[in-house]
Amino acid sequence: MVVTDRAFVTRNVAVLREAQNALNVAFGAILSAYVGVSLTEIDNRPFDHAVLARFFLGLAVFILCLCVGSSVILRGDYRLGAVFLVLAGGAAAAAHHEALVLGFEGAILRILSACWVVGLLGSNAALTAINYIHHRNRI
Repeated sequence: MVVTDRAFVTRNVAVLREAQNALNVAFGAILSAYVGVSLTEIDNRPFDHAVLARFFLGLAVFILCLCVGSSVILRGDYRLGAVFLVLAGGAAAAAHHEALVLGFEGAILRILSACWVVGLLGSNAALTAINYIHHRNRI
């Protein structure tokens, strides 16, 4: 039984979206745990609540733009996906700055964010390569 190119791509995209959702949940949980631990450490000294609010806002925009950018790239709109990824990078930089002001470990946040971005974009690249190889072999 020969699988058509469209069915092959559709099935692969569906599987990748499920995997990326699991990746988002996993990294979100890890990041939340780290933020929770860091907040308990800074709870013993005064801190600026406005800075904390800006940190969470930047973090939320980073997560939203990263997930939307990845989904848009999966649809094949690479330019719009790149715009969302650039916005995610800006939001991550803003959140990172606020986290440093709060006393978080910047290196841990950078490592978590980099792993998350590499995981999402790497899975998109793997899907693109698989679909390309499948399509190339059928020509």
